[in-house]
Amino acid sequence: MTDVVTLERVFPASATTVFDMVSRPENMVRWWGHDDLFVPEHNLDFTKPGPWHSVMQAPDGTRKMVSGKVTQVDPPRFIAFTWAWHDGGPGGPRGVETTVTIEIDVISESEAKMTLSHFDLGSDPARAGHTKGWLSIFDKLEKGLA
Repeated sequence: MTDVVTLERVFPASATTVFDMVSRPENMVRWWGHDDLFVPEHNLDFTKPGPWHSVMQAPDGTRKMVSGKVTQVDPPRFIAFTWAWHDGGPGGPRGVETTVTIEIDVISESEAKMTLSHFDLGSDPARAGHTKGWLSIFDKLEKGLA
């Protein structure tokens, strides 16, 4: 048993394009949030170190909040940030903090491999839930890059 989820995907875009998609706020809102969630509130900007947060809303109106701090940025190759859900949604207390890294490797001029690792997840249900969410996000990214 491990407390990390690591996922990889090759995307049909250059490493620079993939990095821009996963770091710039105007692009992040297009894919942030799994399945059919959308992002009505955020300060997502992974182009530089600093705090971030987002509120994700489901079609039924349920709102979830997650926040953290971008700790490292090395364009177009690497981003590291902390991650914690807020218990009870926006305004609720911040839960256990975990760490996420995104590594982008050049495959060719028109392909890049992204490896996302989410550390310190602790339990099997947490790993399963985050795996499902990140895979959904990978699908949204792939559609946005196609």
